[in-house]
Amino acid sequence: MMMTERECHILALEHKETPWVANKRFQDICMPSCILEGAVNKGHSVDWFGVHYITRPDQPGPFPVEKQELYVIQDMENWEDQLKFPDLDKVDWAAAAEKDTATWDREGRLSSCTLINGMLESLECFAGFENALCYLITNEEEVKAFNQAVINYKIALIERLHKYYKPDKIQLHDDYANQTQLFMNIDTWRRLYKPYLKQLVDAVHSMGMYYEHHSCGFVSPLYDDFVELGVDCTNPVQFCNGPYELQKKYEDTLTLVGCFDKQGILEQEDSTPEQIQAHLREVLYTMSQRRSWIADVRFIDKSRNHLWEEIIDEFNRPLYEKAGVTPRREADATHKNVFAPLQALDAAAQK
Repeated sequence: MMMTERECHILALEHKETPWVANKRFQDICMPSCILEGAVNKGHSVDWFGVHYITRPDQPGPFPVEKQELYVIQDMENWEDQLKFPDLDKVDWAAAAEKDTATWDREGRLSSCTLINGMLESLECFAGFENALCYLITNEEEVKAFNQAVINYKIALIERLHKYYKPDKIQLHDDYANQTQLFMNIDTWRRLYKPYLKQLVDAVHSMGMYYEHHSCGFVSPLYDDFVELGVDCTNPVQFCNGPYELQKKYEDTLTLVGCFDKQGILEQEDSTPEQIQAHLREVLYTMSQRRSWIADVRFIDKSRNHLWEEIIDEFNRPLYEKAGVTPRREADATHKNVFAPLQALDAAAQK
């Protein structure tokens, strides 16, 4: 029986040799449409927590509205009185799962559910970015209690996703760094975030799923901690982290997803096709020499997609054939992920 893309991804996640380069485009991924958190629709919207978002045509995604009078949490001392978690028992999980997973290939592809806004991102959305970072210094005990509440909520979501969606993997987003450093002292992260993230990772594993952590920026100082927590893989491993050296260090313990220089090369307007292709080949040929890597290239400028499609197809073709598998094309891997627009957000937030 021929090996599937799902089996290839599992080998990568378990730090074993893969017959070809695992490509995240061959995963079935959805952001569950029934979780009304965040926003992907154009213009202004309000989610079920009451957070206001704006999506501008000149931005690739939505951002919380930074206005003090609109923040859900007005003061950290009284956050429990101001923040209301949704009643998850009122959600029609079965209907949403049936719709969101209708195109999933359970045998052929690894399946994954994405949750946005982990502990830090949630506080930033509820209280504003500047206020949130200040609260880490001025209100540590309240932040700990808040983080526990957020993790309880996320685990409750994951329990329902496991029951109804039955994914192979859960991905949670929580950014802890900018381009050059963590948003906080590493000891502060270990006090305020590590114990609670451990609860979530353990919960995911107890349900038989893999855990992928998304965190942008220079987050590699936390990778030893990620390994201790049992994180299976992390993305996007931006180039500022030095992915080649990271792979040497973590190829037995942590799978890296991504690892391309999007900011410096791939998304630069003045980058030539030749410069982009040279970088894509460099990363592909370097990272493929070791284990625990899943390639993932997604251009904001969709007209550049073919540059990666041609290179990965050329590289993987002989490896597919050696494994006795019909070559699979990157262009064919692209499918409609269920990042469904949130509907009736204002109405939901007012309930």
